[in-house]
Amino acid sequence: MKTVYENPWFGVIQDGRFHFIKETGADNGAVVLARQAGDFLFVRVRRPAHDDTFIEAPRGYGESGESAARCAARELREETGFAVAPDALVTLGWLRPNSAILASSVQAFFAEIPGDAEPAATDGETEGMVRIPEADLPRALADGRLGDGFTLAALALFWALKPGDRPGAG
Repeated sequence: MKTVYENPWFGVIQDGRFHFIKETGADNGAVVLARQAGDFLFVRVRRPAHDDTFIEAPRGYGESGESAARCAARELREETGFAVAPDALVTLGWLRPNSAILASSVQAFFAEIPGDAEPAATDGETEGMVRIPEADLPRALADGRLGDGFTLAALALFWALKPGDRPGAG
């Protein structure tokens, strides 16, 4: 195995005839689904690789020495302005965004935001927050408003929980 290209965010590895990408900070990175008063909170993000803007769950790379839960809490605060403690997050599971070419494994979390909580300022990386009522999520997938692989996988992990085990279930 050898590294054929590297930058601060990823390296391209060659293993015989196969090539794959190893992302720096991805293995302690996270995606976080957040819900407040029945609405799921997403962010609008410009993605130059697709020359388009997407509606996605907050996510990002982990910093050196940071746990995935701390990364999820930090990304949620930076991208939506809502602060949650890492130990208040519910772990949903692991996802591998593209197992054919990415060596990354990212943890998914869920955060319940109190109904009366107000967001603080964000870091400006996103183009704003988007609220989608929980009952409208299947339609948002069907009509293409939600199509990012991280978001779809996190929602699948959330929906895979038994109804009584889902956060907020009575």
